[in-house]
Amino acid sequence: MTGENKPCELSVKINVDIAEALTGLKAIQREAKKATQALRELEAAQKAVDERG
Repeated sequence: MTGENKPCELSVKINVDIAEALTGLKAIQREAKKATQALRELEAAQKAVDERG
């Protein structure tokens, strides 16, 4: 060994099918939006009850 550090190169190619993952994430996003809307409606209903009361 001469003590010299030679640069090392590494190339990696990865092919991944993410169609199913994207479909799942989109479904989760849709459900999260529905849950958010339901919470808004619940908050509005609770506010209306509190104002009457």
